[in-house]
Amino acid sequence: MKHFSVKDILGGDILTSDFIRKQYPLLIMIAILLFGYIGNRYHCEIQMKEEIRLRKELKELKYESLGISAELMQISRRSNVLRMVNEKGLDLEESADLPVKID
Repeated sequence: MKHFSVKDILGGDILTSDFIRKQYPLLIMIAILLFGYIGNRYHCEIQMKEEIRLRKELKELKYESLGISAELMQISRRSNVLRMVNEKGLDLEESADLPVKID
């Protein structure tokens, strides 16, 4: 194996030596693997950002759902239903019979 000087490296003569010429397939394979690795990492980072965005959106939708559910529970209480019926002047009466559970 020949020892290369700085002049050979900077001048490009190192690329025409027999040792390096025999290693071209290996160097090409390493370059392809590096491009694949970089592309894969970029793709994973994009997916992670999307996952974080979707988790935030899901959390916001859960909070909104809880708020709507609490509001519906408040509106559907017996006392509120009676109050709304009286406010709107509807001609409805409350049943005197207790509710019956059907099996």
